[in-house]
Amino acid sequence: MESEEKKTSQKPEVFVKNITFNDGNTFEFNKSDIVVFTGANNAGKSQVLREILQDIESSDKNLKMILTKLESDFVGNVEELLSNMKKDNQGFYLIGHSHRIKENDINYFWRKDTFSTLSRYFINHLNTEQRLVSSNSPSSFDTIKENPQHPIQYLYMDDEKEQELSSYFHQAFGMDLIVDRGAGKIIPLFVGKKPRFEQGEDRVSTSYRKRLTSLPLLQSQGDGMRSFAGILLDTFTSHHTVTLIDEPEAFLHPPQARLLGKMLAKNTQNRRQLFISTHSEDFLKGLLDADNENVKIIRINREENINHMNILRNEDIKKLWKDPILRYSNILSGLFHSKVVICEGDTDCRFYQAVMNSLYDEDGAISPDILFTHCGGKKRLKTVIAALKSLNVKIVTVADIDVLNNKDDFKGITDSLSIEWTALESKWNVIDNYVKSQRAQLDTDEVKKEISQILEAVSINPFPKDEADKIKKTLKSSTAWSKIKEVGKAFFGGESYTNFNDIDSICRTNGLFIVPVGELECFYKPNANHGTKWVNEVLEKVDLKNEAELESAHKFVKDIIDF
Repeated sequence: MESEEKKTSQKPEVFVKNITFNDGNTFEFNKSDIVVFTGANNAGKSQVLREILQDIESSDKNLKMILTKLESDFVGNVEELLSNMKKDNQGFYLIGHSHRIKENDINYFWRKDTFSTLSRYFINHLNTEQRLVSSNSPSSFDTIKENPQHPIQYLYMDDEKEQELSSYFHQAFGMDLIVDRGAGKIIPLFVGKKPRFEQGEDRVSTSYRKRLTSLPLLQSQGDGMRSFAGILLDTFTSHHTVTLIDEPEAFLHPPQARLLGKMLAKNTQNRRQLFISTHSEDFLKGLLDADNENVKIIRINREENINHMNILRNEDIKKLWKDPILRYSNILSGLFHSKVVICEGDTDCRFYQAVMNSLYDEDGAISPDILFTHCGGKKRLKTVIAALKSLNVKIVTVADIDVLNNKDDFKGITDSLSIEWTALESKWNVIDNYVKSQRAQLDTDEVKKEISQILEAVSINPFPKDEADKIKKTLKSSTAWSKIKEVGKAFFGGESYTNFNDIDSICRTNGLFIVPVGELECFYKPNANHGTKWVNEVLEKVDLKNEAELESAHKFVKDIIDF
């Protein structure tokens, strides 16, 4: 029996209400959702889109591998549906660019809630081939007797829509999109600077059209332009209520991919669902830049024949995205890798990745699919861990040994990794008490004296960076942790040493790797520099694969890889 909404609605529409996947998860979707599927290669991103289309258009539900159930929500009545469609001269109703269907079939499929060919009226699957085809010039049509079937035909009938899409295209490529309304049998779309109207000219004037047709056709441009325009055309002009977009970033440079993501998230109409598969951090960042509350990110993690689905909801997205350090990092690239190693700083990432690559520096050896990324300091580690864990990204966190210095920071990190604090607290207290019992490298009077000497020796402006670094180093020397960072776990003795090893073992089991030598630079002490200067010189001058001094670094990185 048809629902009341289905009978009375003035506009026929179809939406995806919910999907159950082969891991048992069921996700509900709203009518204006933008759902983004991410994951490593071969996770099943594109397959999900194909199966959504297959489920809605086919009564055979046994061909799917990832979806186990899809519930659609469709409203309106068949009379309204027929009134919105046009017949060809053989009595078939036209759907999309090239599909036709009989009236009896429309009635049958609508009653059965199974759409078959009728699904093409509501659902548009934009794979790479379809997007390129959309830029081709369609045939002309009778604007009084016929409905537009091709996106360029919609532009032909709607000046405002043409200007809107042209402005989007101009942002990406610095050129306009212009419809030629006087070409006769076809409707070409040109790219370039739109000609101005001279006195007495209109859009079909021969003199104006000569200037217009001297511009290049969209369909003769490269795949990047055509794909970008094809997505805009199909998404913003059609009546489809569900659009499936497979790898929208294909053929695009990173800035254009990001811009496209932002445009889709900011300008897609209400009561339009987008389901997108992507392998582009830039496209994903564009979607998030738009601050659209309807964006949902689903990461697919494939294990044998099961596709595990994990969703990052809008409130989690906002928490991650409001931090400028994280917003402009490559953290989101982690959604497309098998494992992510989260470090404190960029120099850590560069060194550990270089060491990993050196371990696989043999003919035919391929480095693991691991992303090394940083979050700008210990205090942000817990935020990144929580975000990536919610999407079931396999993570390893690397922190200098002074991660143990601050109880709240350390507990925040271990909590985010789901490590029971009760298993660590007594052991941490032993270490904390031991450190406090040790004499600092410098006492208060010595600190004052050293800083005063540095200040008295400076008489120029601005204050030299080297001298500022000396002051920082002096302040660090006022605690025992400065010495611990120099010598690593060897600083501890007796009970504190045993408790450090216990903490280290628990943390490693849960993906937190504490640098055993103290900090990054202690992996190679022949170079006495620090930070960027240290890592630059080590990467340029040291044989990372064969240098004996790097044995501890090799072991540490191997342990990270094997986790």
